[in-house]
Amino acid sequence: MKNKIITCLCILVLFVAIIFSSCASTRHYDFTLKNTLSIFLLNDEEDHFFCIPVQYMGDYQIESFEFNNGNIQIGDYDILLKRDEINIYVYLNENADVDGESDSDFSLIYSEENGRVSVSKMNEPLAIKNEADEKMNHYYIFIEKYLTDNEMKNITSEYERENVYSRLAIWYDMTIDNEIQNGNGMLDDFELFDGPAMDSDWFPPNLNFFKTKYLQK
Repeated sequence: MKNKIITCLCILVLFVAIIFSSCASTRHYDFTLKNTLSIFLLNDEEDHFFCIPVQYMGDYQIESFEFNNGNIQIGDYDILLKRDEINIYVYLNENADVDGESDSDFSLIYSEENGRVSVSKMNEPLAIKNEADEKMNHYYIFIEKYLTDNEMKNITSEYERENVYSRLAIWYDMTIDNEIQNGNGMLDDFELFDGPAMDSDWFPPNLNFFKTKYLQK
C-alpha cells in the first residue's frame, strides 16, 4: 500500500510539473496597433476588442447612421464586421471649437449593440447655432468589435508568423440635414504590435473624448 501511495504522489507531482511547464512556455502578448489613429485594439480587463472612432464636425446635423459592412484584416486573417456582431455608439457635443475641443460634455444620442437599438435620438432637433460663437456640432461614432478566443488565437498566429501588416475598411450610409448620403467609408492600414500603444499625450485635441472614454479608466 505504501508503494502505491508513493507511486500516486509521484504521478501527481509529475502531472503538476507538466502543467506549470506548459504555462511557463506559453507566451502572453500585449497587442496594440501601430501607425494608425483610425482603429485601436484595446482590453477592458475581460476581453479584447477593436474600437474604430469616426468623427464628423460642422454646423450640420447627422440624422441617421447605418453601418453596412466592413472588415479588419490582420496579416492574412480576415475579420468580417457584421452588424449583429458589433456595437455602435454615437455621441454629440454641440459646442465644439474648430479643434474639436469644448468645455461641455458629449451626450449619447444613439446606441446599438449586436444589432439591437436601445437609444435613438439622432434626428431630434438641435439648438440653432449663433454664428458669432463659432461653435460646431462634434459627432463621435464608436464602432466596437469584441473578439472571440478563436479570433485572438488567429491574430496571435499571424503575429508569430511575422505577418503584421494589416488593413481596415468600413462602409456606411448617413443622412445629413435631410440629405441621404450613401456609400461613405473609411480605409486605413497599420501594423499589429506587441507592446505599449502610442503615447496618448501626443494625440490631437479632437481625440480627447476617445482618451477619456477608453484610455483613462
